[in-house]
Amino acid sequence: MLAAVALWARITRCTPLCALLLAAVAATGCGNRNVEPVRLSFSLNSSLAAGCNGIPEPGQLRFYVSNLRMVEVNGAAAPVMLDAQPTQSQDAGIALVSWVGQCAGAQDDPHISGKVARGDYAAVEFELGVPFERNHAHPLAAPPPLNVPSMFWTWQSGYKFLRLDVGTDWSFHLGSTGCVSPSAVRPPESCARPNRATIRLPAAVAWDGVVIVDLDALLAGIDPTTAANCVDDYRAAPHCRHLLTRIGIDADNGQCDGGCGHQAFFRYEDGAE
Repeated sequence: MLAAVALWARITRCTPLCALLLAAVAATGCGNRNVEPVRLSFSLNSSLAAGCNGIPEPGQLRFYVSNLRMVEVNGAAAPVMLDAQPTQSQDAGIALVSWVGQCAGAQDDPHISGKVARGDYAAVEFELGVPFERNHAHPLAAPPPLNVPSMFWTWQSGYKFLRLDVGTDWSFHLGSTGCVSPSAVRPPESCARPNRATIRLPAAVAWDGVVIVDLDALLAGIDPTTAANCVDDYRAAPHCRHLLTRIGIDADNGQCDGGCGHQAFFRYEDGAE
């Protein structure tokens, strides 16, 4: 079985991450007895008035999730192979979660689905952001869900990992900063502040649970009608620094602060009875 997976990966030019995930699933056996489904539903907690799903028109909240894995009781991480659908990329291991203020364009059921080796799990873990190699790849060759124009800055800067627009008044766009290259249409070798957050939430099962996206906690103490936008150098304004802190990121270096363990933007509710 593993030899067949390796051959298929070469033929289809599957990326190393894709091949690893396929091998992990194949190693569990030929059937589905040792594989279980993963489904993370996302629910928005927001008291913002008007619009659809708590987002004022024509606002939006979108963010990229990557490197999804289930963490066993012993600390071992099991990668999740994402299902193929328009908002997810099996090859890249990236998903886009979205809410928009106009109900006609809203994602009816924001969720991420896939498969993982059966195990004794204690947590779910993912990155809020796009991996560096994908963040600065050729944008015209980007697969879904990386082909959303409104989530892209430049080849140099990469993607907006998170985009929050509150009506037409205020925006918070999170992405890597301090990315240096010869021009905006050239990829950088590194970025001074990556601004990717590692989110780890307790989860007893892989297949049934809800991730609460707490917009109220993120915006606590911030008035979007009067605050300045936070869309580039987040170090400059105190309220922009607070936003990164609530996601678990140190605004000065763009790294997880204490493993991002103090983030307040996401929490998990177990759906199992």
